[in-house]
Amino acid sequence: MDSRKRTLVKTAVYRGTITLLLFVLLWVFTGDIYETSIVTLVFNVAATIIYYFHERMWGKITWGNPITV
Repeated sequence: MDSRKRTLVKTAVYRGTITLLLFVLLWVFTGDIYETSIVTLVFNVAATIIYYFHERMWGKITWGNPITV
């Protein structure tokens, strides 16, 4: 699997887990399924984009990477 595909899979799994956690916590605190859904959706679209580019950036940094040539 190439680096970009791996990053996409990691992003999807991580965001799925965090999305579920955020949804449950918001629902518990607000009790409003509509508000919970909107906040969860908006937050996770933004966070997924940021996370993807964060991972790509760190993939280019060789510091601390034992496989540097």
